[in-house]
Amino acid sequence: MHPARLLLETLRFHRAPPHEQLAAAWAEVDVRGLERLVTLEGCAIWLYRRLRLLSALQTMDQEFGQWIARKAREETARNLLIEAEAQSLARILHELSTPFVFMKGVARRLTADRYPLADARATSDVDVLVPVARAREVWQALRLVGYERTTPWMPPRPQHHHLPALWNERQVGVEVHTTNAPNVLPAEAWRRHYESGVDVEWGGVRYRVPSATELLWSGTAHSVRLPDIAYLLVPLFDAAVIWASGAVVDWVEIRRRLDAGEIVDRVAAAAWLGAAASIAGVDLPAALAGRIAPFDVERALRLRLAVLRHVRLPRALRTPFIWWTSEQARRAS
Repeated sequence: MHPARLLLETLRFHRAPPHEQLAAAWAEVDVRGLERLVTLEGCAIWLYRRLRLLSALQTMDQEFGQWIARKAREETARNLLIEAEAQSLARILHELSTPFVFMKGVARRLTADRYPLADARATSDVDVLVPVARAREVWQALRLVGYERTTPWMPPRPQHHHLPALWNERQVGVEVHTTNAPNVLPAEAWRRHYESGVDVEWGGVRYRVPSATELLWSGTAHSVRLPDIAYLLVPLFDAAVIWASGAVVDWVEIRRRLDAGEIVDRVAAAAWLGAAASIAGVDLPAALAGRIAPFDVERALRLRLAVLRHVRLPRALRTPFIWWTSEQARRAS
């Protein structure tokens, strides 16, 4: 089996080949370039968990097996630091009596019991949505307890969908959002995320997180806005993990937003959703059937691997989904 296809089949949530077939394929696969590909795709934790489930780590190329285990441990350690930051931030927001919704990666980590494997990817920072009328107050309160701007040399961007990012000694970026996307009004973003959201408790702290519909839609909208990385595996994972869980998603509303042009490139959005469905291993819902020409994920992986077997990843792409320190950001700018 081609390494790119084996990677994809191993990561697929449903309709993957039998475990014995995948494990046997990993014992024989040519792993040249796979370290670079997995790094670029952001799927180290996801792959490591699947390889453990397959009992393939003992029989596969040992150097690659040791690398993927080390990479997964490093990313998991970073995720635990981000969880600690989210817990600290939630306590501050409760003290301020400010309603809030955690979004993106933190929300998925908080709901891994609802969406299996939702925590199986690196998370870069903490994104929290608050009412627009309270956003500046929250931001200033964080400054008063020791948070500093992550990029103090950059001027603030007026009308941006979140205030300038902050961090403290943990060096985990915190973004206080007034909306989830530039083209969604704050009041509408709050209605979607808070009113249809759900409460979860973790570590003795109460959090509010978006519904399955909003998690899937936000993942789609955010990814397609970044075309250079939209079709890497980890952005697609964000939608696939919700899809594969069997959670109730309002597909009529998803179709309405597509038709309304909330994502300008509707063709790209449709292809992206089709790719996410293929990774989830599920059929397209009736509301989207016949409207989607899925992006060919396997072909893209084959092409990337062919290049990465001969070309090293640029430094800036070796940890594309990990929050950079301010010094690294300065050097990259």
